[in-house]
Amino acid sequence: MFIPIRTDYRMSHRPWVNYALIAVNVAVFVVGLNGHNDRVIDPWMLHADSPTVVQFFTSLFLHADFMHVAGNMLFLWVFGGALNDKLGHAAYLAFYLAGGVLASLAFIALGSSGKLLGASGAISAVTGAYLVLLPQVRVTVLAMLFYYITTFQMSSLYFVGFQVVYNVTMTALGAGGYVAVEAHTGGYVFGIAVGFLLLAVRLIPPDQMDMLSMINHARRRGRYRRMVSRGYRPFQSDAPPRGQFEPPKYGRWVQARTVHSEPSDTEQAREMELRQQIAAACARHSLTEAAEKYLELVRIAEDAVLSRQAQLDVANQLMAQEQYPQAADAYERFLGHYGSYEHTPDIHLMLGLIYGRYLHQYDRAEHYLAQAAAHLHDPRKAELARAELDAARRRRGS
Repeated sequence: MFIPIRTDYRMSHRPWVNYALIAVNVAVFVVGLNGHNDRVIDPWMLHADSPTVVQFFTSLFLHADFMHVAGNMLFLWVFGGALNDKLGHAAYLAFYLAGGVLASLAFIALGSSGKLLGASGAISAVTGAYLVLLPQVRVTVLAMLFYYITTFQMSSLYFVGFQVVYNVTMTALGAGGYVAVEAHTGGYVFGIAVGFLLLAVRLIPPDQMDMLSMINHARRRGRYRRMVSRGYRPFQSDAPPRGQFEPPKYGRWVQARTVHSEPSDTEQAREMELRQQIAAACARHSLTEAAEKYLELVRIAEDAVLSRQAQLDVANQLMAQEQYPQAADAYERFLGHYGSYEHTPDIHLMLGLIYGRYLHQYDRAEHYLAQAAAHLHDPRKAELARAELDAARRRRGS
């Protein structure tokens, strides 16, 4: 059994609507409106053969037994708060209710019969949107395998992604049993679709950590690999001397000649040229030049990211040059592309300092400083992060 218990997402605001939804669900269960009193709650459950409009909403707050409500509320606690923080209170409540209604419609449309109760359809919509908006957030999972109990972390992309694949598969096989996997699937589809829509129309600001950014990065990496396979060498301006290599076992050396031509004026060609120039400048330790070329690169290639060390060197150089907005953007691109970097808490600290001291974006400063304070091992850096975090909170509240 694998149970999510928390995530490393740091909220900017209290998710009061999510707290209220959990409280209402628990209160309804505690007062006796649950599966132990079938006759009492029967008019409020969703009857698939003859549903009423009211039942689409009331059924979302009814649960069969303690394990049913406990499991649903745990998932809502772990994943719902971050979405409440992202969407705001009114939008989150509307999304939650709409997700529950659409999940119930899917339950009926997919030919299910009988009665439906529980918040799992709405919660599936919440986790589906979470998958799109926060796929790289780390989820702490409690694993219980017979007598062995432990915890481990994994990205929400894999944890929620598995839930989606499992429920869609069970729906396709018609093997849900007493679990309304059809409603779960409908909720996931709705949540994922809304998540992508919010990003596409920019109702939620784009983030280097969201699913669209991941897809764009993957597309750019694919294009880069295709260029390399066709002969592009980003870190090698000239071929090595012939005498340094043995001739191939099967084949023969040929005499090459240099062909001079006018450079292409396409953005792709300019991007390749700039990447070569940045790599050469970094190799010469000319970071001022590398930073200048990098800023030109990101103007023509919106999602451009360098190799790990080059991206970090350029971000540090921009910080040293007091180009704070550009430095923050470079660091965030680094985190979005190299999330497994061993010194990520140091990057969080640097971003917190930039946003708090220089850009006066105290919400973002608080977000990064909280992560830095929680994960830095150096006592002095951790103390600095906590001090700056307190300062950012005071300034945000003033």
